[in-house]
Amino acid sequence: MKDSDYVDALIQMLAADDQQLSLLLREKCEVLTLKKGETLIAFQSSNRKIYWIATGSFIRNIITSRGEEKTVMFHTESFCEFFKSYDTVYLHSKTNYEIIANEAAVVIAIHFDILMNVMKNNLKLLQFYNEKTEALFVTIDLFRNFQLGLTSEEYLDWLYHNYPFLFKRFPAQSIASFMGITPVWLSKLKAKLIS
Repeated sequence: MKDSDYVDALIQMLAADDQQLSLLLREKCEVLTLKKGETLIAFQSSNRKIYWIATGSFIRNIITSRGEEKTVMFHTESFCEFFKSYDTVYLHSKTNYEIIANEAAVVIAIHFDILMNVMKNNLKLLQFYNEKTEALFVTIDLFRNFQLGLTSEEYLDWLYHNYPFLFKRFPAQSIASFMGITPVWLSKLKAKLIS
C-alpha cells in the first residue's frame, strides 16, 4: 500500500464526511514504517504525537530501577490501536517507557495538539476520541484488576479466553514479563492449561 492509502483509511474512520478535517489530516499526518525491533517512542523522550496502527503490533515496556525491561501493554491494529506518550501529553514529563515494534508495522502520527485544537470545534471527532480513550482505560483497568486479583494460572486462563490473539502475535517472553512471571513458569502454566 502507498502512504496515502493508509491516510485514506484513517480519514474514513475519523473524517469521512468532513472535508476540512480530511484536508488537515492529509497535510499533517506522517506515515511511519518500522521494522521489527525498531523503537517508536524512546524511553525518556518528550513525544507529543498520537499514533494509529495501520498494520503491525507494538510492545510497551517500562524500564525498572534495575534497568530491566518489563512489558506493560500490547498494541495491534485492532487492540489499543491509538496511543500516545501519556507522560508527555498529560504530565509534561519525559516517558517512563518505550514502545517497540513487535513486527513490521505502519503507523500514522499526528501532533496531539493539532488534534486537540480540531476537537474543540468538532463534536464527532471529540466523541470518537472519548470513546477510544474510555475503551483503552477500561481495557487497562480490566487487565490490572484481573492480574492483581487472580493467581498466575487463573490470569493466564483469563487472557487465553479473552485475548487469544496475544499468544499468536507476541513472544512468550513478553507475555511472561507482562504477567510478572518467568518464561519457564509461563510454559508450565500453558502446558497445564492445555492439558
